[in-house]
Amino acid sequence: SASKSSNSAGKSSNKQRKTKPMSENKQLLNEETLQKQAQLRSTGLQMKRKRSISDRLSLPFNLKKVLVDEWEVISQCGMVHNLPCRVSVREALDQYLENKLVPLREKHEKEKSANGGDDEMQVDESPGNGKKRNKQPVLGKEWIDMVEGIALFFDQALPVHLLFDDERGQYQSFRRQILAQRRNSAASAVVVSSVSQATKAVENIAQVADSDVQSATTAAAVSESSVASGNNLKSPPPNLLPERLSEIYGCEHLLRLFVRLPTVVAASPGLSELESRRIFSSLGDLVRYLQKHQSQLFCSSFRKPLPGECRGGGGSKKVGGSGK
Repeated sequence: SASKSSNSAGKSSNKQRKTKPMSENKQLLNEETLQKQAQLRSTGLQMKRKRSISDRLSLPFNLKKVLVDEWEVISQCGMVHNLPCRVSVREALDQYLENKLVPLREKHEKEKSANGGDDEMQVDESPGNGKKRNKQPVLGKEWIDMVEGIALFFDQALPVHLLFDDERGQYQSFRRQILAQRRNSAASAVVVSSVSQATKAVENIAQVADSDVQSATTAAAVSESSVASGNNLKSPPPNLLPERLSEIYGCEHLLRLFVRLPTVVAASPGLSELESRRIFSSLGDLVRYLQKHQSQLFCSSFRKPLPGECRGGGGSKKVGGSGK
C-alpha cells in the first residue's frame, strides 16, 4: 500500500510538471499572436493614412490629357519621342528650383542690407587659417534636396517602371550609344596622356642637344605636331549624349513618375506619416508649377522609330493611371 501511494504521488507530481510548461507555452503564444496582430493593425492604419495623403496628389485635367494623348501617339500610331527632348526633366526641375530660390535670395539680400551686410560671411580667426566660411545655411536647401531626389529617383525608375513596351527599343539604343561614348572618351584620354608624355620626352631631348641645330628644329617640329594632335584629341566630339536619363527624357515621363509615386510612397515602411505629408505637399507644388508653365515645358515632338530602335513582339504596356 505504501508503494502504491508513493507511485500515485509521483504520477501526480509529473502531471503538474507537464501541465505547467504547456500552460506557459500557451500564454507565450497568445502574447506573440496579440503582438503580431497589434503590429499588423498599426501598419495597416499607417498604410491607410499614407494612401489618404497620397490621394491628395492628383493631376489636373490638362496634364492627364497630356498623358492620354501621348499614350495614343505612341501605342496607336507607332511613334516615339524625339530624344533628347527640347526641355528635359532636369531643365524643368532647375527652372522650378530657380523659381523657388529667387524670393529666398531677395529676402536674404534685404536682411543682409538691414544688418549692414555682415551676416553672410564670417572670418575664421583661428591661427593659420584666414579662409572665409558661410555663417548662414545654404538658401533653399530643402528645395535643392527635393529636386535632386526627384531627378535621382527618375533616373532609377524610368527603365523599370516608366516606359511603354514600344519605347524600350529606343531606350536600349540610347544605352548602347552612351556606353560606346564612354569607351571612346576613355580611349581618347589614354591617347592624350601618351601624346603628352611623348611631347615631354621630345622637349627633354631638345634641351640636352642644344648644340645640334638640326635636331632641335626637328624636335620643335615634332613637339608642335604632337601638341596640335593632343589639342585636337582634347576637344570634345560634337553631339555628345547626356549621361543621365533625366537630361534626355521630357516632362511627359515625369508625369508618369507622379502617377506611380503615391503607390511607392504608401508601400514604403520607412517613411513616417509626417514625411509622407511633406513629400506630397512639395510634389503638389511642383505639379501646379508644371500646369502653370505647360506650354513652355511640354513641347516634345514625335517620330517614327529607327531600324535599330524597333522592338519585336508585344503590345504596348500602359503606365498605371495614364488614362488608358
